[in-house]
Amino acid sequence: MNFPITLLFSFSGLLVFIIILCAMVTIHEFGHFIVAKWLGIPAEVFSVGFGKRLWGFDWGGTDFRISALPLGGYVRFRGENMEMIQGKGEGSVEEFLAHAKWKRFLVALAGPAFNIITAIAIPTTAIMIGYHEDISWSQQIVIGDVKPGSAAEQSGLKTGDRIVSYHDKTNPTWADFDDEIKIHPNETIPLVVERNGQTSNLTAQIRSEKTKDGEEYGTLDVEPILNGLGVSSITPDSAAAAAGLKPGDKIMEINGVAVTVFRKFKEALNDSKGEEVTLKIARGQQLLDLKAKPKKDVQFNEYRLGFAPKNTALVQTSSLTAALAFGWKYNWRIIRLTGIVFKQIFAGQRSARNSVAGPIGMAKQVSDIFDVAGWAGVINMMGLLSMNLGIMNLLPIPVLDGGMIVLIFVEALLGLVGMTLTMNIRERLQQVGFVALMALMLFVFANDILRILPFGKSSEAAPATQTAPAPQTGK
Repeated sequence: MNFPITLLFSFSGLLVFIIILCAMVTIHEFGHFIVAKWLGIPAEVFSVGFGKRLWGFDWGGTDFRISALPLGGYVRFRGENMEMIQGKGEGSVEEFLAHAKWKRFLVALAGPAFNIITAIAIPTTAIMIGYHEDISWSQQIVIGDVKPGSAAEQSGLKTGDRIVSYHDKTNPTWADFDDEIKIHPNETIPLVVERNGQTSNLTAQIRSEKTKDGEEYGTLDVEPILNGLGVSSITPDSAAAAAGLKPGDKIMEINGVAVTVFRKFKEALNDSKGEEVTLKIARGQQLLDLKAKPKKDVQFNEYRLGFAPKNTALVQTSSLTAALAFGWKYNWRIIRLTGIVFKQIFAGQRSARNSVAGPIGMAKQVSDIFDVAGWAGVINMMGLLSMNLGIMNLLPIPVLDGGMIVLIFVEALLGLVGMTLTMNIRERLQQVGFVALMALMLFVFANDILRILPFGKSSEAAPATQTAPAPQTGK
């Protein structure tokens, strides 16, 4: 079955994915290279890309090259597979395995370490130069709206409630709560709620939703309180454009009713049935009244104005210590969530097919983010990819850095009792590791095909839905 690649990626989005993948792998390989150089271990080749050499130059005995397939890169050391006689390193000093174990350990560790450092550096740099974040994320959880008939309403949650704690988390923010809800679909969550100065214990059922790619996540059908609805961008030839709405505006009222929750704003648009609505707009220090005629979006069967809402505030610090702490906390949050998801997969609570993305899935995610959020969103995604690359390479699979580190420790332990790790054993372990890695790659590629490509999608896949407690999609 033939289909245009643009059904999956925009050309620019695909190009951006290739660029950041090459960047992350090059950073990884540069870690290996620079530490090896520092330790006096020569490298034969440093390649950006794989396959046929297209261009390059020799510097310091290393062939720096650009190769034909731009999907990563590699560093090649001389004699990486050399058999060590009695484990004493009797080969030429030019050979990688002739060097001391502690040197080889540092070289193996350097690649993942550079990726992890990059992942921490991105949010650290972002908060020092300043970035815009959804206002509600850093706020305590005061519920602005509970969807009628939802499990949240049935559990006893009401507008104005403040969630004091859940599980062992006290005074959580909306960002904390959103993380917890998303990764626990179909589960119950114990809540301590403050209402009118009194606290009470409630148990809420988390509802399961699916993205258009079949990924399952949880939602509680509650929203934060809004003080107006910010406008991020305007769709050309839309009702918003015709009305004179501009990026940076904030919609304070619709038909005389204050915009305090997103659901009520959407209901007002749908209730208009396409008739003109009056918007009170805050633009700088001015308050303006605009007239707009919502247009029906047939795909979603609802009336829209045609703008992307965004309520953000500048987050910034001049303290390097605080910025580094933020960078570490940000990445630890991602590591924790990823760990919980994998634990759920192994426990049979979550489908691996709908939770694990391979190269096709990651390319689609990067493409989608670039189309919506531009380079700012892509750089954030780059940090996540860098952290994942660093951690994955630490897995104890012989063909990965983690496998090399394990072999170095095994070699050291055998040396204590006068034994050596022979070439035959090394080769066998490399073969097992290669088969394991290929099986994993086959799984993720097949998974991407079944989950994302048009002929592989399940007929039961649900339409795309919003995953954040505050609105992020165009209306």
